[in-house]
Amino acid sequence: MEAPGQPMVPGRPPNVLIVVLDCVRASDFPGGADPVSPMPFVEELRRDAVEFPCAASVAHWTVPAHATIFTGRYPWEHQVHARGQLQLDPALPKVGGLLRTAGYRTLSVSANGLISPNLGLVDGFQQAAWGTTLFDRVSRHASPPQSLEGGPNRAAALEHRVRGLSGVAQWTGVLLARYPGVWDAGTRVALRFQAGDPPPRPAMASWLEPTLRRWLSETPASEPVFCFINLLDAHEPYLRDAEGLPTAGDWWRYVRSRQDRMGWVSGDWNPTAQEYGRLHHLYRCAIRDLDGRIREIVEAFRAVGRWDDTLMILTSDHGQAFGEHGALFHIQGVDEPELRIPLLYRPPGGGSGGARSRSWASLIDLAPTVLRAAGLPSDALGGAGVPLQDLVEHPRVGAVLAFSDGLVHAEDRQRAPQARRAAIDRLLIAAYEGDRKLVYDVASDTARLYDVRRDSGEAHDLWSSTDAEAASLLAATRAVAARMAAGATVAPSADVEDRLRSWGYL
Repeated sequence: MEAPGQPMVPGRPPNVLIVVLDCVRASDFPGGADPVSPMPFVEELRRDAVEFPCAASVAHWTVPAHATIFTGRYPWEHQVHARGQLQLDPALPKVGGLLRTAGYRTLSVSANGLISPNLGLVDGFQQAAWGTTLFDRVSRHASPPQSLEGGPNRAAALEHRVRGLSGVAQWTGVLLARYPGVWDAGTRVALRFQAGDPPPRPAMASWLEPTLRRWLSETPASEPVFCFINLLDAHEPYLRDAEGLPTAGDWWRYVRSRQDRMGWVSGDWNPTAQEYGRLHHLYRCAIRDLDGRIREIVEAFRAVGRWDDTLMILTSDHGQAFGEHGALFHIQGVDEPELRIPLLYRPPGGGSGGARSRSWASLIDLAPTVLRAAGLPSDALGGAGVPLQDLVEHPRVGAVLAFSDGLVHAEDRQRAPQARRAAIDRLLIAAYEGDRKLVYDVASDTARLYDVRRDSGEAHDLWSSTDAEAASLLAATRAVAARMAAGATVAPSADVEDRLRSWGYL
């Protein structure tokens, strides 16, 4: 129920809430092939929303995917990717700016520090707050370490920098970085010595919900809001408190779990099946934790009387791999664990009755969906997206596209031995249509074709040069490759490089 005395405002456009669950892949999310359970609040949302089980990201990592969410354009159109530029053009129209002009109050709160001014990913937001390190899981601060309005929170920023030292170490091979559970366990033991103040639950960026609640309470009821939220709990490294694991043996195995992506890239570490399985278990625990956080976000809207009049989109920016096709985490390719994402669309007032769309959907569809709901032209940003409202009952015309731009920086390529580099530093273009997914390898000019409804593991290549429908998909992917080849690579600024390095991409 809505808060008493705060009814919906007649004539006010609906509020808009986009929640991105960073790194959450479709197969482990409720509705997927092997869903994490129990997630009672997400299940409740599913009964009140339209579900898109055939949804794909446009990319296998954060920056190009979020640039697409905010612009409604594919990465080869907005040019934010490793083979283009890593800062979003300020002159490019964005959904936040259009809604702000239309009278919306706009807020971005992101645990992921890449959603920041450094990369141009908060353009159009009146207020924004973001995290500073992947190790932001035991912070006691109710205010964010960085924000547009208030600048750095000095106390929080200092704490985050100290904790971030192990984040830097993680990508250079120092012990605590290879085994982040050691760092986490030591931090929690130290916190227990603070009398009367037990360690908080292991939530990434615990300042996020208080920041949202404050902002909503200060925003006049007469003004609609557009709120973007990124939750990072499912991003590596995976940190757990002892209460979150069944036995002391589980805790000790967790502390000893190696998680350094750069060790994997360099070939210094080749995880066993047991190690992949342990990481996948920790990942699923992190997804389960997200259920309570999603509930808190919705309750913040309910508390100020806005929930019934809110359009909510719940999705992810990309997936995560745990040994499938030899991949670890993300930024390796366009296989299903990295591209297939959950997508729920809850219209204002709900009432969708758990409908499921059979049409392909993509992150390029979020911006036109939001614009139409706000009473603006859905094609105002000029992208190829289709409002999700149109995909509920009608099939999409044309393919959904995605890509892998390979390793982000030359430093990664230098660390990787030649065989490893050849396997993961490739430009790949994927096209989804009907039951099929075509993968085009640009360097070798070869294609693979899968029936992903029956073969989600992509084990059986169905490619035939005489298949007319497959030839059409191949032409679409080649057109993307040609467009990317025509663009110029722009070296990132020092600030962008520092931020990418601190988040493990360099």
